[in-house]
Amino acid sequence: MRKLSVKTAYGQMNQEAAEIFVVKHGINVVTMDGVDDYLYYLEMPDGLDDDKLMEAANEFFHKICVLEEERDLALEEVSEYCTVHRNEHTGKCFVLFNHPFVIDAAEAGVYAGDTAREFGEAQRKRIEEEEAGEGALTPQLMMDIIAADIKAGKIRARSDDGYFVLGGEPFAAIKSGRKTTEYRDFTPRNLSRALGIKTVRLQHGYGHPGQPPEQMRFEVKSVGLLDADDRECDPYNIPKGFIATTIAIHLGKRIG
Repeated sequence: MRKLSVKTAYGQMNQEAAEIFVVKHGINVVTMDGVDDYLYYLEMPDGLDDDKLMEAANEFFHKICVLEEERDLALEEVSEYCTVHRNEHTGKCFVLFNHPFVIDAAEAGVYAGDTAREFGEAQRKRIEEEEAGEGALTPQLMMDIIAADIKAGKIRARSDDGYFVLGGEPFAAIKSGRKTTEYRDFTPRNLSRALGIKTVRLQHGYGHPGQPPEQMRFEVKSVGLLDADDRECDPYNIPKGFIATTIAIHLGKRIG
């Protein structure tokens, strides 16, 4: 079978998600990103009503044909190609789903990456093994590994120009000048999008059909790491015992 291009697949899912979540249900999705080429997640805004979330999510799953029309999922219920997950530590909700290309590929006997169920099971197994096994991956050990990779240049942005999607409130605060730092959760993926950038494009949501989202572009003064007590350090000089929780992207002059 003919492989669907990654760029086309991502664009299709982005458009479908915007029409259902943003336009129809008024849910300002925090971000959409890829777990792999044909598996994506939508991060939902904090404080969103569970019933409203699941109504929009099920409508979306039905529209892109990754869930049987006669079936609706509950929060945390997993089907082969979609689920809605709440992180037990942060409380954040994520809509996880495959592009329907994965279903067609599976029927044709072609591997196109993990399904939502396979990815979820692999993640749970990894966490269980780390928690149960001797020499489990502690926060300090993980921090040491990431710090070494940063120093070795293994974790950094591919481009000097960064790009992040923001919700309405933080976008407005930065636009007005009330907020001069953009914060992101401390994850290897977010690090690989923030470290080394000199400029950054900030986008307000995903827009509407025929109406592209507003963007701003800023110079980046610096990128730092914060711990749970809001102490900050240079990513290339992380002190022993420092456990980062947040990435701080300090904005300079607006240039676009």
